Amino acid sequence: MDGTNTGTKSVAEAYLQALADRGIKYVFANGGTDFAPVIEGLSRSNESGGRAPEFMVVPHENVAVAMANGYYEVTEQMAAVMVHVTVGTANALCGLMNASRENVPMLLAAGRTPITETGHPASRNGSIHWGQESFDQGGMVREYVKWDYELRARQPVDTIVGRALDVAMSAPRGPVYMTLPREVLAGDVVDTGPGPRERELGNLPAAPSGDAIEKAADMIAAAENVLIVAGQPGQSRAGWQALSALAENHAIAVTQPTRPNLPASHPMNLSMPTAQNLEWADVVLVIDAPVPWMPSQAAPQSNAKIIHMATDPNFSRLPHRGYESDLLIAGDAALGMRMLNDALSTKLKGKSKAVDKRRAAIKEMRDALDAHRAKRIEETKSAFPIHPVWAAHCLNEVKNRDAVVMNELGVPAPFLKMEEPNCSTGGGGAGGLGRGLGAALGAKLGAPEKQVIAAVGDGSYMFGVPIAAHFVGRSQSLPTLTMVSNNAVWLAVRGSTLSVYPEGSASKANAMPVTELTPSPDFEKAIESCGGYGEKVENPDDLIPALERSLQHVQDGTQALLNVAMQPARG
Repeated sequence: MDGTNTGTKSVAEAYLQALADRGIKYVFANGGTDFAPVIEGLSRSNESGGRAPEFMVVPHENVAVAMANGYYEVTEQMAAVMVHVTVGTANALCGLMNASRENVPMLLAAGRTPITETGHPASRNGSIHWGQESFDQGGMVREYVKWDYELRARQPVDTIVGRALDVAMSAPRGPVYMTLPREVLAGDVVDTGPGPRERELGNLPAAPSGDAIEKAADMIAAAENVLIVAGQPGQSRAGWQALSALAENHAIAVTQPTRPNLPASHPMNLSMPTAQNLEWADVVLVIDAPVPWMPSQAAPQSNAKIIHMATDPNFSRLPHRGYESDLLIAGDAALGMRMLNDALSTKLKGKSKAVDKRRAAIKEMRDALDAHRAKRIEETKSAFPIHPVWAAHCLNEVKNRDAVVMNELGVPAPFLKMEEPNCSTGGGGAGGLGRGLGAALGAKLGAPEKQVIAAVGDGSYMFGVPIAAHFVGRSQSLPTLTMVSNNAVWLAVRGSTLSVYPEGSASKANAMPVTELTPSPDFEKAIESCGGYGEKVENPDDLIPALERSLQHVQDGTQALLNVAMQPARG
């Protein structure tokens, strides 16, 4: 770096260079009147050969934030999003909530309507500039970001950008927010700051204490039946590999309430937590799982030892969380699992019979699970409308082993076979629907050589702002397959009502209020309007051929969508 830069460029240009110098390759942007200095800065950078990230036009903020989310999921690198003042921030908020709960780092930057009425070339020049000003723009997002800040005149923009990115990438990772007033961006640089040093963003992960790992290893070594409940350690390749080794080496069963964390074919993989496997265990190790099980439906036996391990095992950002624990271990999950693996290798010496007995018991449970899955696939293969279990099976039959699947209420996760890390995730951690379409685009940007599939419910598809998403797929040459599981109902809302009022009036109604999505749109025509391939599928026998046709279109560079008539059923 050449140190302080004075008077030769605008703050906007310095902001763009600061992002590029710290490894930000992409900014997913939806512009407004506040973007004028950024647009001028990009043009000047292009003319002068300056450094700046690639800005992608994304016509809705929900798609833009989801793209940053999906990009991180497959690359473990953060991206930036830039939106238009208060209104753009408001549109981005649902996606930001998801990123916060999923520990996905991103920089959300928003312009700030001009502060001055006169006296500066970038002062207010439109009536909207009065309506878009707020007393505290950052207050809109403060509960869901790790850090927020408004850039002021004459401040070292490089230093502030570096701080934002470091905070976002330090565990527990998450989004940060910057507001950028138009007059400040348009001003001349006074002092950018000293510039970045040659290091990775964020702090190095903190290892759990050796004493805590020893205590956990002692509990596990003294147990007969050990169960891991893995929430998000598979979000990193290191966590995926560490969990796989720990479980295999010491015959520890693994359940996963939210996302794949080890290969579907792994012999210790027991899919979702159930009342049966929770009650089976006398030690339960919860790894990076804010919601390891539903307390109203299942829980470990009362005398079971329970260990929680995560960067923040109390999940202090959640207002209420009442899961009991005998041991809380703070530290990076991947490092903790490797330490625990080593400790158990010592403590389980001479206990091979106990480990083999547990391995045999887990094999029986795994065999029963596989038999159940096979039975359900056979039972549903001819169901009309198409059953979600059959749809998941058909996806497994046609997708590549390393295909990326963004599954947002599209198919039942326990029936989806994912074998590779960084290849699958579920819906938003805060329930902000509409994540799947944008996340698939971000994943395709990060892994262009892979098949990328968005499996979404019909409600999730509509929340995903599909025309905006399909526009980006076409304009940026990011061909993905979208499979819409079209059951013409808000299934989650219906299921929740029936769980609370199983014999209530709504359960007997011909049409349950506030749940119907009829008449259903012809979703396949939406992608056709953006140059893609669309097809409607109603017969279960036609689904695999339709998937194969669609994936061939994707392989040839054309985005595709299947509108699949689906039963309102679960696994």
